[in-house]
Amino acid sequence: MSRKSVFLVAVTVVMLYFSIILFMLSPLHGAKSSYYGNNYMNHFGYRQTPQVQWCKELKWRSPPAPKVTALASFPGSGNTWLRYLLQQSTGIVTGSIYMDYGLKLHGFPAENTTDGSVLVVKTHGAPPLDTYKFDAAVLLIRNPRDAILADFNRLFKGHIGTAPKYAFKRRSNNNKRSDWATHVYQQLREWEVMHQKWLTQFPGPIHLVFYEVLVRDTRTELNAILQFLNHTVSEDDMDCTILNKEGIYRRKNKHQDFDPYTADMYKGLEQVRQRILRLVNEYQKKNNVTVMRKA
Repeated sequence: MSRKSVFLVAVTVVMLYFSIILFMLSPLHGAKSSYYGNNYMNHFGYRQTPQVQWCKELKWRSPPAPKVTALASFPGSGNTWLRYLLQQSTGIVTGSIYMDYGLKLHGFPAENTTDGSVLVVKTHGAPPLDTYKFDAAVLLIRNPRDAILADFNRLFKGHIGTAPKYAFKRRSNNNKRSDWATHVYQQLREWEVMHQKWLTQFPGPIHLVFYEVLVRDTRTELNAILQFLNHTVSEDDMDCTILNKEGIYRRKNKHQDFDPYTADMYKGLEQVRQRILRLVNEYQKKNNVTVMRKA
């Protein structure tokens, strides 16, 4: 191999290395600069770390709790925001079965931690085949219309960004359907299966939370979740959490004049949503769960 070839290979490796580092340090994978201020750390384009105002210093459970609770939700249902609220109110870190470097560096140091040292463990999947993985679960349910749209936005612009309008019309590989339409129908099937499995197959206790109700009455719903987790917080801690409840982890609705869903899509969304709501009612009756407020 010639010296020139060796040099080019070396340059490529170095560029790849720094690209990986930049990716890992990029806040929330595509977040808008307005969330972090307009200044940049240097000419490489690092954005400033988002300043999360924590109500108390975050810590791991010590000693670890004997039971592990899942925080289960379909992608786009507000899992990250609820983790943020739980960390604000308790000061205890929340874990995840995933490793999201953007979240790890910006408020969630226990990414990829799944034991009793964390308050809850994030998962977007169905209940694990290993029934000893989780002892209990908080199931966060969001209207599939909004969850599917939020996840589509995440695929394009990260945890708090919004996909551009042209993304909803794009077609790949000469498909008759747009990428957006393909995404909707595929994700809608997965939304139903994921919730159906948690409601019918998970052997442990489940605390059901509707995202829309959590937004509408954050204090009441958060207190109910903490009671399920057998964790109490002071009124001062809860007041601080509510004061800072928006944080930086909720996506703003950028295209308020734009609805990407068709009439046929809405019909399918509502049919699936009603089937899951019936399962929710059946779960509550079977397990003698107090009737929850629905969205």
